[in-house]
Amino acid sequence: MSTSLQFTRVNSVLSRLPKIKTSTTVGFAVAILAAALSSLPDVLSKPLVDPTVAGIAPVEPLMVVFIMYLATGIFFTPITKLQKSSTPIKKSSYVVLIIYGVASACSTIAFSFGLKETSATNASILSNSEIVFTVLIGMIIFKEYLAKKEVLPFALIAAGAIFLPIGSDIYEHRFAFSEFVFGDIMIVVSGFIYCLCTFIAKHASNVKTTRVVQIMSLSGALFSFILMLALQTPLTFDLSNFPILSFVGIAGIGGSVLFFVMAVRLIGAVRTILIFSSATVFGVVYSAIYLLESVNPFTVSSLVIVIMGLYRLRYKLAA
Repeated sequence: MSTSLQFTRVNSVLSRLPKIKTSTTVGFAVAILAAALSSLPDVLSKPLVDPTVAGIAPVEPLMVVFIMYLATGIFFTPITKLQKSSTPIKKSSYVVLIIYGVASACSTIAFSFGLKETSATNASILSNSEIVFTVLIGMIIFKEYLAKKEVLPFALIAAGAIFLPIGSDIYEHRFAFSEFVFGDIMIVVSGFIYCLCTFIAKHASNVKTTRVVQIMSLSGALFSFILMLALQTPLTFDLSNFPILSFVGIAGIGGSVLFFVMAVRLIGAVRTILIFSSATVFGVVYSAIYLLESVNPFTVSSLVIVIMGLYRLRYKLAA
């Protein structure tokens, strides 16, 4: 009797192995996909907002953000209706998500204005400044101090994601505050605002991801439209650019968030954070292939330093 019981237990364990392996494999694939998609706005939007690109009528950054968020919200609306929630969303959660959408739109607007002046390669590296600000806010407000062994990795991320890229640009422009350097600073500002979004989103963790993306996108689109009216931004737009901006919004904003959350649930936060850090690499590669941007030693150095810091600080970031 005991022997048959042992065989039953062994069979039950073995039957679970393919499922575990499959879920882990899917988790890794989804995390890589999230990283690859999150780098699309850095690159595909660049020719549309840069007035120096020949043959393309430049689009106002506010209009770019409005279209991306509107397309994402419209795309995810029917998906959320298919997924029936067992518990209704609280009014407080709606308020949090609307604030999240406005903050996210502000971050993307700052990013778009920065991308207008700086290179897509720089934008991909400087976007890691979000991690620096997240850790700093955690230390200042939530008293989540770094351990001694975490100080050096944090310093590496700060150096590679902020000081080295901006410092190299200042040096190349002979220590002048050029438009290129202004673009770098706007990307850093975008990273600061986006790190606030991370803390805001925690207060709506009980809401399904598709609903979060939907409300975030629609509220962000509405905020961008109101801002365009307030600033009297021209509402003219070349319809030929609509498909690419819609794709960037749906895939780069909505898709990356959706797949990131899926990866966290499948393989855990630590491994997801580690894999997602490859988004910077994807951004640099996309920029070199699609925009033909050169990769200089400063770019490679920043990339290596940031990845080393992220690897050593992965447990802190996951927490």
